[in-house]
Amino acid sequence: MAKKIIAIIIFLIFLTGCWDARELNQLGISLIMGFDIENDKILITAEIINPVYSLEEAKGNEIQSVEYVQGIGNTVQEAAKDITLKFDRSLFIAHNKVVIFGEEFAKRGLVKNIDQLLREREQRETSKILIAKGTKAYEVMGITSGVEQIPANYIYEIMKNIRRNPKNADVDFIEFLKNYYHEGQHPVAGVVEKKDKDEINKADNAGGKGYELSTLGMSVFKGDKLAGYLNGNDTKSVNFILNKISGGIITFPTPGGGPEDFSSIDVVQSKTKRDVEIVDDKVILKAKIKLRGSMGEVIGDIDISNIENIKKMEEACSKAIEEGITLAVKKIQDEFKIDVFGFGTVFHKKYPKKWEEIKDDWDEIFSQAEFQIEVDTKLIRTGLINTPLFLKKVK
Repeated sequence: MAKKIIAIIIFLIFLTGCWDARELNQLGISLIMGFDIENDKILITAEIINPVYSLEEAKGNEIQSVEYVQGIGNTVQEAAKDITLKFDRSLFIAHNKVVIFGEEFAKRGLVKNIDQLLREREQRETSKILIAKGTKAYEVMGITSGVEQIPANYIYEIMKNIRRNPKNADVDFIEFLKNYYHEGQHPVAGVVEKKDKDEINKADNAGGKGYELSTLGMSVFKGDKLAGYLNGNDTKSVNFILNKISGGIITFPTPGGGPEDFSSIDVVQSKTKRDVEIVDDKVILKAKIKLRGSMGEVIGDIDISNIENIKKMEEACSKAIEEGITLAVKKIQDEFKIDVFGFGTVFHKKYPKKWEEIKDDWDEIFSQAEFQIEVDTKLIRTGLINTPLFLKKVK
């Protein structure tokens, strides 16, 4: 009996606590990391939360909300370990919200260089991916031109604004790798760019130059290597086909209006269905979009209390979307010659036997395929007024 009690006590001792536990005051908590190529080696930059920082204590003092540490090596793991020679805390990356890759790093290929990053149990697969357009990752880190005091949170929040303005890309590691491994689709990722910003201090009527970040656009990959970038309008069109539109506005010429008259519809709901057909041995790519929206702005001499005018606005909105998407698809077919829309995946599911015959040539087939687009817009709300303010009603 005594032996059993002793065995239970020993067993309970080993159950208490975790053998590899680390205390909070021993951790350097990272919210964002950057990866670059420097002198043919991998350079890691990590943004670490300053544990002694608080808004009250920072007033009047030079206390920074974050600290930056760097490490360099032949591999990601070696570069991470190099940080331990300069930084007094253990790097903890479980709270990484965003990972930024420098342009040169992205051109060399992401997947082969991030094995350790995703093999590491701490790194979140839901972390967002951004490419530093035209520069190094560390060049865009540490900038915040919003209310948020922590730069990583600032970047993360403006990325989430895709719900309000889908001219950027919201892609995490899971989605990137899924599209990388999918047959018939190349991955895309977000973009971050450092831009000059005019600063105005209203208190003393002084001004100056500063910086802000922009996530406008999208980065396009061929396999895991950066192929180029798309502008904001083309990015919105790609998001439409990828069924990633949940908000934003559509601007279009007002029916019957002058050359400067444009109206807009706020997107309430959007759903896209992709399809592929073979007609006379030719591949036809199809996209059908159903959009529901509310009237956001009416500029021009049109009375939207009239049901016929409502239909004209719907048709004008649909036409603007169709033209924008057609131009974006044509641009990608001609300039990049790769399928980032996933039409190859649709073809694989619909014609599995045929896919085995043409899969190695799919990008070439895609770049020459006919594209057809159909958009159905329905206005479900007109707002608090149903006529433009300047349009006088005759009694």
